[in-house]
Amino acid sequence: MILDRRRFLQSAAIVAGGSALGRAVDPVPASALSRPGGGALDSLSKALKGRLLRPGDDGYAVAAWPNAGRWADVHPRAVALCTGPDDVRACVEWLQGQKGPSRDFAVRSGGHNYAGFSTTDGLLIDVKPMNRITIDRGTRTAVVEAGASNQDLADALRGAGFAVPSGRCPTVGTSGLVLGGGWGFSATRHGLTCDSLRSTEVVTADGRLRRAAEARDLDPDLFWAARGGGGGNFGVHTSFIFDLYDVKNVDVTVFNIVWPATRQVEIVLALQQIQAENATTLSTRTKIAPSKVGVPTRDDLAVQTFGQFWGPPDQFRAAMAKAISIADPAILEVNGMSYWSARDYLVTDDPLGLYDLRSRYVKGGLSGDAVDTMLTQMTRWPGGSLRQDNMGILFAVGGKVKEKRPEDTAYVHRQADYIFEMETTWSPLDTPAVVARQKEWLAGYFDAMERHVMQQSYVNFPSRSLPDWQRAYYGDNLGRLSQVKLQYDPHEFFRFPQSVPLPSRVSARG
Repeated sequence: MILDRRRFLQSAAIVAGGSALGRAVDPVPASALSRPGGGALDSLSKALKGRLLRPGDDGYAVAAWPNAGRWADVHPRAVALCTGPDDVRACVEWLQGQKGPSRDFAVRSGGHNYAGFSTTDGLLIDVKPMNRITIDRGTRTAVVEAGASNQDLADALRGAGFAVPSGRCPTVGTSGLVLGGGWGFSATRHGLTCDSLRSTEVVTADGRLRRAAEARDLDPDLFWAARGGGGGNFGVHTSFIFDLYDVKNVDVTVFNIVWPATRQVEIVLALQQIQAENATTLSTRTKIAPSKVGVPTRDDLAVQTFGQFWGPPDQFRAAMAKAISIADPAILEVNGMSYWSARDYLVTDDPLGLYDLRSRYVKGGLSGDAVDTMLTQMTRWPGGSLRQDNMGILFAVGGKVKEKRPEDTAYVHRQADYIFEMETTWSPLDTPAVVARQKEWLAGYFDAMERHVMQQSYVNFPSRSLPDWQRAYYGDNLGRLSQVKLQYDPHEFFRFPQSVPLPSRVSARG
């Protein structure tokens, strides 16, 4: 289904006037080409070892294109392709000397920020060229530069026989993943990505390159904030050191089970019970979505669970027996394989990024009433060209993740068992009116589910429409995060619409 979606999007883009890649290299608007301040940029260009790309330069359009294609109409004044910490420091020092709009900037690793916070009309500090990875087998650690993607990390670790909890989208930047917490199919077994972080190097607003770790003389508060406090808040991270776990002789079971549109509430409740009974050996991504194109009806909503089990296939089948007995699955794929083969099975594609979503956390699991509400809301979807990609998803995030206390790291959501994502997706064929109706539907869907969920949201699934976002992302850790902000960025040099605020801007409601 995922590959079909990608092919559809690419075909739609061609019909609309170009391939998906063609959209990335469309001519830059004249307004971007005619911006003032070129002379000031010359001084930055001379200070960099990497390239500084401006509108009209070869490579600019590709470098400026965000993976979250919804924000592709934002054109940076320039893109600094940083090759190391010195280039990052040069960008920060140059920006500190600017005033007004010339001081606007954003930091990008993978460019997947759903809310568009990794693109800008100003200077884009792009760390993608910084993607080296060094593995120390003796200490079981990996030094990972900030531009490395999930795929880069997987490729480096695969041959060494080690792993770190990571995400399933190959082009997502490891930097953004870890700074927001880092969910993946190993989370219930080995914790979040941030739980394996040993130290990080970061350029702060004063231009200093700091090494942050738990040791008292290594900026422990900054290190605490780096484990779930969100990217772009306290500095530009240039590298990370992760603890690794051994997977040389580890086999797991992967699965993809789809039930036809029947007895959905019973099936979801059974899946939640099974997840709870296998909290550290099972990791599920359970989705309710239309099973075919057509008029939305309740009888068209299928349930899929997809994921990984740390054990052999026969044990998994025994664990899943209750859910399978409720209704015969239309698809039942259960396969034992090596850890890295499983990673390849579980990886997702990389679509155009035309979507909107909201997230909330769930403690324990959704009730039957909550699942029923979700089904009802999904039948109210107003229509569009990608009906199969308007959905509700439960990501299991309990098990090992819950062993830490909410205050142990900036990632506060340690009491939750699921991330609940509500999503709508569109294609280039959909008109602005269709997209607007889909966004209105998503807002209503979110509101209808509010009484069933925790008032907490995953900072790596950001939404500009999220109410009370400060407390939703950070909960009781907001106060300490704001103090870290005051210590390392007292003038809010690193600021965007949902950045960690100074204590004076902490809102009672966000």
